[in-house]
Amino acid sequence: MVGGFVSLGIASAYLHVPLEKLNNLLQNATDANLLRLLQSISAFFTMALPSFVFARLMNRNPFGYIGFNNAISGKQVFIIVGIVFTGLILSGALGQANEMIPLPKATEAYFETLENRYNKAILVIANMKSVKDYIISLIVIALLPAIFEEMLFRGALQPVMINLTRNPLAGILITSILFSAIHMSYYGFLPRLALGVIIGYVFYFSRNLWLSSITHFLYNAVGITQIYALSKQGPLTQDAMKDNLFPLYFGLLAALTLYVIFIFFRKECEVVVPTFNQHKRNNNNEEIFK
Repeated sequence: MVGGFVSLGIASAYLHVPLEKLNNLLQNATDANLLRLLQSISAFFTMALPSFVFARLMNRNPFGYIGFNNAISGKQVFIIVGIVFTGLILSGALGQANEMIPLPKATEAYFETLENRYNKAILVIANMKSVKDYIISLIVIALLPAIFEEMLFRGALQPVMINLTRNPLAGILITSILFSAIHMSYYGFLPRLALGVIIGYVFYFSRNLWLSSITHFLYNAVGITQIYALSKQGPLTQDAMKDNLFPLYFGLLAALTLYVIFIFFRKECEVVVPTFNQHKRNNNNEEIFK
């Protein structure tokens, strides 16, 4: 909450606009670079900074505590690429399922209003006219939010939820529900829930926030790349911005494939993590000896 107020205060001072008029201005803003900047500032103060403060209160090495470490291998990254593209198919099938859920007309109209407002903001933020804009978008929209959100949800929140529930699946699921809900998109709720569970298990098995951030970044980067490709074909529209949907049976096949891929990923993590821990203990022993 404090982070949210700080980011709003920065936006208000930067734009020279009173806080009460800021929301309306941002909803109708047309400056893509401005919205990208404000989004990054908001994500930092509402996600990254609180996570760092929490980790620092828990441990003298906050970055190590939330999972930033060197326990990583090229094979893990290679497997993650397969996880991402299989997960995209699962998300597309769940997006189809999300749209099939019956809703009262008033509720449906409310969610459609929120979705149109969200898509309108994305149309501005993702307006890319050159390769330079594309690269900036990859950094500001795909990379930084991936790292900041992973610090909060996987690095700080997920371990707490697992400890509270004493069940990894329950802790990862609760964290993923919160992760999806914070995006305020009903029609994207199930796809983002699946994304949260997938990234949650990447972090749970690897204990490495870099790997979960890479996974998150790749998901974001695929979406940014699709939007950039569409923008080269003509003006972007909200219909063109809709997520790729797949038949439900595609989702079932993707879920089974993900299960198999995660077996290989977990085995690789069981090799990398103990090796890293042993190397760390050896270094500590050398320091003590010195």
